[in-house]
Amino acid sequence: MRTTEFAPGPPIVRTVKWPSVSEIAWSMASDRIAIILAVGLIVMTMLAAGPLHPVDHFLNDFRRPAYDLLREPLIYSLDNLASRYVALPVLGVVSLQLAYWHRSWRPIVLSAVGVVGMMSMVSMMKLAISRGHAKSSEAEFFSGAGNVAFPSGHGANAILIYGLVLFLIIRFGAARPHVIRRLAYTIVVIALMQSTVSIYLHFHWFSDLVTGMFAGGLALRLTIRLDRMIPHGRTVEWWPWYGRRPGAEEQAA
Repeated sequence: MRTTEFAPGPPIVRTVKWPSVSEIAWSMASDRIAIILAVGLIVMTMLAAGPLHPVDHFLNDFRRPAYDLLREPLIYSLDNLASRYVALPVLGVVSLQLAYWHRSWRPIVLSAVGVVGMMSMVSMMKLAISRGHAKSSEAEFFSGAGNVAFPSGHGANAILIYGLVLFLIIRFGAARPHVIRRLAYTIVVIALMQSTVSIYLHFHWFSDLVTGMFAGGLALRLTIRLDRMIPHGRTVEWWPWYGRRPGAEEQAA
């Protein structure tokens, strides 16, 4: 039987009290960092509707050196750094490995909730606002069906998905402090590089990307807050593979 929360062995079964829906909602709504990020998301949406159009158009119309030469290599390389096809497998490997090490479903639950929540929020904003793409040089909101440039899903992915990877590593003590710092710097570099490439390729307006990062940051903060609401040890009790001794399969064979 385990002696600490993440020690090996079957968990000590305790009676835990799950928070009610209203308690979870209030805890998330009262989080100061989440409030700041939500206000930032609203402000960026308002600025993207008009005041930031000069900046958007300036960066969109800026001369692209070697555009024809670099376009396809960038599409198939750096532009995919924050795509779901690259970021989700990274998160999946980390969450599954941590779940196996600690015999807990918590990493998998947090990853799934964070990604689904972020994708739902970004998708609803895209469909509701219907902003024109940078390629069409139409930065107006409500441009009709098929216009889903705002906010940037890649910008949200860079913060939410890679941010979840970093949070899970910190949460379960899977790396030393100097490694964690380097991972944090790497996330910043990925976000900046992704934004630069998206603007260069006319895939997004500048305000699309900044707003997407705010959306990803908000989803990440709410996921971290949810982690505090899940009773400690509860997801550990769901783990199905207790009772196996190391090498038991080999002995049986």
